[in-house]
Amino acid sequence: MFLSQRQFNSLCKNRLIIPQIIILGLFFLISSCSTQSSSRTTDIYPEKSHRYGKNRDHKFKYRKDRLQTKEKEIPTVDLQPPIESIADLKGFADDMDPATLQRAINNQLAAMFEQDPASPIRLGDFTLTRGRLIETLEAFQKLLQKNLPQEEFNKKVSDEFLLYRVGKGKNKKVLFTGYYRPVITASPVPTPRYRFPIYQMPGKDFQMVEKQAGIRLVGSNSGIKKIRQNKSGDNWRSLTREEIDQNGALDNEGLEVAWLENDLERYFLHIQGSGVLEFPDGTRQGVRYQGSNKYSYNSIGKMMIRDGVITPSQGSMQEIKKYFANNPQNISKYLSQNKRYIFFSLSDEGAIGSGGGELVGGRSIATDKSIYPAGGLVFVKIRQPVLDENNNIKSWKPISRFVIDQDTGSAIRGKGRGDFYFGTGKEAGAKAGRYHEKGEVYYLIKKS
Repeated sequence: MFLSQRQFNSLCKNRLIIPQIIILGLFFLISSCSTQSSSRTTDIYPEKSHRYGKNRDHKFKYRKDRLQTKEKEIPTVDLQPPIESIADLKGFADDMDPATLQRAINNQLAAMFEQDPASPIRLGDFTLTRGRLIETLEAFQKLLQKNLPQEEFNKKVSDEFLLYRVGKGKNKKVLFTGYYRPVITASPVPTPRYRFPIYQMPGKDFQMVEKQAGIRLVGSNSGIKKIRQNKSGDNWRSLTREEIDQNGALDNEGLEVAWLENDLERYFLHIQGSGVLEFPDGTRQGVRYQGSNKYSYNSIGKMMIRDGVITPSQGSMQEIKKYFANNPQNISKYLSQNKRYIFFSLSDEGAIGSGGGELVGGRSIATDKSIYPAGGLVFVKIRQPVLDENNNIKSWKPISRFVIDQDTGSAIRGKGRGDFYFGTGKEAGAKAGRYHEKGEVYYLIKKS
């Protein structure tokens, strides 16, 4: 069949309109699908105010962080610790007199009531407030006062407190050393017998001076004086143990607290941080840590082991003293290698921890305060030494007890280190000087 010229022209005209209609229809269809109401957009993609800053410049630099390991966030203490951390804990038997625990709690609460309860503090991988610690100590104190049978007491502790095990390594243990408050013979004035001073910390207006070697006369009635050149105010913190004890950098500045008869006893008083001075007339005076110079602690025991003069098994305070008794010529050589220096103040109180509370022998521990809080209630399972009549260790026994985290120490660093306070005197020193034990440590926090 053949089309006439008129029919052919009409058909071509219609075919040109059809594609235009199709294209126009597709345009409206696409437009209607991509246009949504504001409420739908809000429901599916809610706007988060200032999510990317106030200028809302939605850059995508954050994607590069996906390639890096993010630092672990510290959870809040209100989250229940993993049950595995307390699965091996069966009961809360305490081997000491409950009155000593009450005293330790009272001492710490007295200090904490003067501190800001809202201030945040760290407990291992958790954060909490100081007020939460106060609530914990108060609640536990009330529980102690009920004098419950052991089984009921165990249940109350489990029901009312979170337990958080801390430590280091596969078995999650804390290595404890010991410290104590020595009683040391001393004199309030220097004598031929008492020649080794302990110092108080220089005041803010103290100016360290550099003495010239030469001496000259200044006027006929003025006597002889040394010419001094002032240094900047706080440079005394850069003085080392050798400069102070051997070179006399602080001599005749009126900073002496008392004089001791033994350089080694002075050094170990620095290590312990507090002590009791016993004067020739029989009176006693407490001294405690006031401050230090700028240097970090360096263990002379480790240096002596390194040099081979003692073995690792001889690293206790008693063995170190025994070595120096036989080799007094090496005392200054080793002591001067620990540049850290401690200053003391007189005190009629007992040993005071860095958390402000008075320590109680057997009930107080020291930890790294960048990790564990002053005022923490702690349950420990560990071994303790048993002494004979001569204060020698005759055996070891496993113990468990509640203690209060009240102190710190320059050698106590990290999650796996602690220091056990044994009290005052020779018996405490006999235990502390040889103490090197790993134990289980659990912090208790009152449930919300």
